[in-house]
Amino acid sequence: QGPDNGLTIDGGKTLAFELIGQLAGKPLDRLLIQVGGGALASACIQAFVEAHRSGAIKKLPRFHAIQTRGGFPLARAFDLVQERAAHTTIDEALNHARAHRSRFMWPWETEPESIAHGILDDETYDWFAIVWGMLHTQGHPIVVDEDTLREANNAVHETLAVPACHTGSA
Repeated sequence: QGPDNGLTIDGGKTLAFELIGQLAGKPLDRLLIQVGGGALASACIQAFVEAHRSGAIKKLPRFHAIQTRGGFPLARAFDLVQERAAHTTIDEALNHARAHRSRFMWPWETEPESIAHGILDDETYDWFAIVWGMLHTQGHPIVVDEDTLREANNAVHETLAVPACHTGSA
């Protein structure tokens, strides 16, 4: 996405605002979002936070970021921030993580592999916003194996008749 990231975030927020509008005031318990570089997840979290602050929704859903067992830098960063938060507050742990980014988010040492190859970014660039959203809503990352990715893809094909790729159904 590079220099187009701002437009990507706005597009992702638009998708989330459309979802919020379709909910028509009904509460959403959880929102699961596949994560590679993190633009879609951070955009969705931003949209839901804006909707909550404006009163359009009464409560935020729990945010869960889905990554593959082949590559999960966000889950690794989340665990490190959560570990630090056990000895301080969530916000203090997040502030420390933001100030010391390289201790919490770094590229994989070896190139990851997965059938959901579209979410195998070397690192989760929007990691901070996503970790913030998960921690503040009691959400957490979910790391799935290849068999689960295949099952999800089969379910999407059979139930919705949508020809999604493994990345899309992750």
